[in-house]
Amino acid sequence: MIFKVFGVKVEITFWFAAFITFIISLNVPSNVLITILSSLLHEMGHLLVMTSVGNKPQAVRFEITGMNIIRQPDFKISTKNEILIALGGPLINLICFITSVVILCIYENEKILTFGCINLILMIFNLLPIKKLDGGMALYYTLSQKYDNIICSKILKITSVFFVVLIYVWGIYAFVSSGYNISLIIIAIFLTLSMLGNNDY
Repeated sequence: MIFKVFGVKVEITFWFAAFITFIISLNVPSNVLITILSSLLHEMGHLLVMTSVGNKPQAVRFEITGMNIIRQPDFKISTKNEILIALGGPLINLICFITSVVILCIYENEKILTFGCINLILMIFNLLPIKKLDGGMALYYTLSQKYDNIICSKILKITSVFFVVLIYVWGIYAFVSSGYNISLIIIAIFLTLSMLGNNDY
């Protein structure tokens, strides 16, 4: 399905639609749907900041892995704006978390609590200074204002390895303690594969 919103091509792939339909049909726990919603809001944060700094994307694709923002080819953007775009997603998660806290002060609701907690976790996770995460991008572009690309890449690689190793250690501890929880180990493997990619910022 392809349509345009404010001049931006929006494509909803078959696999994304099939995945959402499958998830809904399973009657999965509400926290799964809340996580999907929070992740999409996170990506919308990047999109909103990108548009606000004058870099309207060429297209937005909803894929099974999430929302993919495709930038205009050969579009020049300042380092400062790159940092703002990188932080746009975590900022939306922070706003959602604060909003949840305010609502919970007035009206106690388990789903609102879950929504707030998930957004807080997404914000903290994405701010880690690891390559391919928002925190890694922000760190890289911040360093690039003073150092060349080689030095920036080396510093980012060191911080990425350090934090991914911490996630591995935490994941192994969680697995040994629970006997079944391997989610952090899977995340660490995913981050490792992302770090091994050839695409740099």
